[in-house]
Amino acid sequence: MTKSFRIGRLFGIEIEIDYTWFIVFVLLMVLVSTDILAKQLPGLALGTRWLVAAFTTVLFFASVLLHELSHSVVAKAQGLGISGITLFIFGGVSKMTDEPKSAGAEFKIAIAGPLMSLFLAVLCFGLRFAFRLAPSGAPFAVVFGWLGAMNGMLAVFNMLPGFPLDGGRVLRAGLWQSLANLAEATRIAATFGQGLGILMIVGGIFLFLISRDAGFLWLALIGWFLTQMAQSSYQQVVLRQALSGVPVTQAMTTQVQAVPGDITLDRVVNEYIMAYNHPAFPVLDGDRLLGLLCLSDIRRVAQERWSYVTAREAVPPLTEQYMIAPQADAWDALVRMTAENCGRLLVVEGGALRGIISRTDIMRLMRMRMQLGL
Repeated sequence: MTKSFRIGRLFGIEIEIDYTWFIVFVLLMVLVSTDILAKQLPGLALGTRWLVAAFTTVLFFASVLLHELSHSVVAKAQGLGISGITLFIFGGVSKMTDEPKSAGAEFKIAIAGPLMSLFLAVLCFGLRFAFRLAPSGAPFAVVFGWLGAMNGMLAVFNMLPGFPLDGGRVLRAGLWQSLANLAEATRIAATFGQGLGILMIVGGIFLFLISRDAGFLWLALIGWFLTQMAQSSYQQVVLRQALSGVPVTQAMTTQVQAVPGDITLDRVVNEYIMAYNHPAFPVLDGDRLLGLLCLSDIRRVAQERWSYVTAREAVPPLTEQYMIAPQADAWDALVRMTAENCGRLLVVEGGALRGIISRTDIMRLMRMRMQLGL
């Protein structure tokens, strides 16, 4: 089950919200209402204060979205694939399906977000000044003053030299340019990221112990997240370099156990899913490939109907998202599985099923190549 849902599309880029985003949205709205507005505008009516707090929180996350959108738009201009932007508990992330082709491209993509946040900070401070001069403009002056400060902090924090923060990506671009080795540049920048994350964890816990301010625990939590992201980002680069140029045929399973289209779902469950312990099977009508039948497709059919609903009737129509060509890169297959949130792809050539490839197949290939030093 997906943890995020789509809210729209901007510049051809899908925008999603992770369910964890609602946690920080509520917490931030409470902070703005009970701390920022209550202290600076004590005479503001309670209902109005909460409305202004909600409006402020929406604008803040719009700023985060613009920050990530800047990365994504520049990345698309550099020829990189973008599967979307997700807003979640720690802010937002642009999901690039490729690594930048050069150090220069990496620098342009990395710097775009902080520059957008800096621009928004200046804009908000300008609006704060304007509203301070306007009659009844005090609430908006407070709102835009806070937003200006937050966007300024967002720009500064993201420019810290720890990968995968924007500053870490700028650092990686410089190292890449000087070392001419993306993996080594990523390793060094990721080490900085892990070091920065550890400092944030230790500092956050220490400050909490001496001040009893729970806000410092949030700093420690962000530090933990940064250390995990730094490590996984480096592993992803290593994995990509190992799998790029390796065809799907080296990892796929050719002896595919396919389900005949005319058998019922109770037989699919008992004779295939339970017998072979696989979550999905291709469905064939003779030699014609109908699609990939997954556990989720079977669960959509009431269990009492499994004895007469056939695999042909339950399988979704065959679409490109679940197919890949034999000559495609194993890395591309892994990216597709991640982007589409599916664990396997059908290897199809000329409309005929040639094999099936799963994450397990790719990891097995990766381990073998590493053991052989390839």
